[in-house]
Amino acid sequence: MSAENEIQEERNNEEQYRNWKQNIPFMYEICINHQNNWPSLTVCWLNELEIDQNDNEIHRLVVATQTNNQEQDYIKLLKVAIPKQIDEQLDYTLLNNIWKTQGVGKVQEELQIPVEVEINRVRQQPNNQYILAAQAGDGEVGIYDLSKQSKVQALKGQMKEGYGLSWNLINCGQLLSASYDHKIYHWDSITGQLIKQYNFHSAEVEDICWHPQDPNIFISCSDDKTFAICDIRTNQGVTIQQEAHSQEINCAQFNNFQSNLFATGSNDAQIKMFDMNKPEEDIHTFSNHEDAIYSLQWSPHQRNLLASGSVDTKIVVWDYYKIGNEIKAEDEKDGPSELLFYHGGHRSKVNDLSWNVNHKNLFASVEQEKNILQIWKIQQQLWEEDENDEYIKSLV
Repeated sequence: MSAENEIQEERNNEEQYRNWKQNIPFMYEICINHQNNWPSLTVCWLNELEIDQNDNEIHRLVVATQTNNQEQDYIKLLKVAIPKQIDEQLDYTLLNNIWKTQGVGKVQEELQIPVEVEINRVRQQPNNQYILAAQAGDGEVGIYDLSKQSKVQALKGQMKEGYGLSWNLINCGQLLSASYDHKIYHWDSITGQLIKQYNFHSAEVEDICWHPQDPNIFISCSDDKTFAICDIRTNQGVTIQQEAHSQEINCAQFNNFQSNLFATGSNDAQIKMFDMNKPEEDIHTFSNHEDAIYSLQWSPHQRNLLASGSVDTKIVVWDYYKIGNEIKAEDEKDGPSELLFYHGGHRSKVNDLSWNVNHKNLFASVEQEKNILQIWKIQQQLWEEDENDEYIKSLV
């Protein structure tokens, strides 16, 4: 891209961002913009909830600094208070001003744990609210205890760094990590022992995800353009492996409710949804992003909702119930019928996103260059089901 085109693209992005800011009151119930000291490659809501004396919800989330060796790096625990219920009569244009004068809507640092190497990804153990797994930039997978504010286990064996992390939802303490050394590692995080390693991808393994109901099944994806469905009870692990995109696959996630469904996101800017029982062909391709997709997360509340984050700076929320619904001619420019919402609050690559388990449709997201953490919730009327949403239900 020429220098002139880069300048024009920057101007266009800034104009889009200004338009987004002007429309915040009409699109969001909650929209918090927090400036971190350093960028973070990861964000993760913790599965916990407190109610304070003012009947506000206290939520906690984790980020990790990327200082490029300029300062000490940390895993940081943040907290934010938000209203348990927002008055439907409230003028949303006043919301940010109200929050500036009250103890809600403010992101506060609660603790920080020093780390030796920058952290790529952090995920909370589902069976223990204090335990975190972290993929470090040197290939180590660290286990951290928030109650002790320290690392309690170092899982060593990966030859290169990685990003993918997945806790087994049924077998407590079992953890998968994906590595750029082309391998997948299955750990016992309690003993620190490597249970098994898998070596069926021919390029960097980008993401990994345990099946939400079957503790023996996981899915992986790789820069070799394939996904693999794996069974740890077999000798080789892999049961199905197939090419799914025209470019590298960066993320793969099982649906939390309809666990035969999974989605993949790729450098080709597309998301594909598959049925594990018939994986030869995708059920649907979601297309609207303009660049590589690095984050995917299914809703923890509704089976039909999927969020994706991209290098194009956008986060899109998709509703597969709306596939095939008729759209008006004047709305065609806004994208396909299954595009429920796009969040335009970031101005650089979306590094990670997290869907809050304890507050319906509350998101957190972080970006590459601006050190920004955003916490946001879409207006309720935008989630309302359409009477034509039955089309896809018969197919999945």
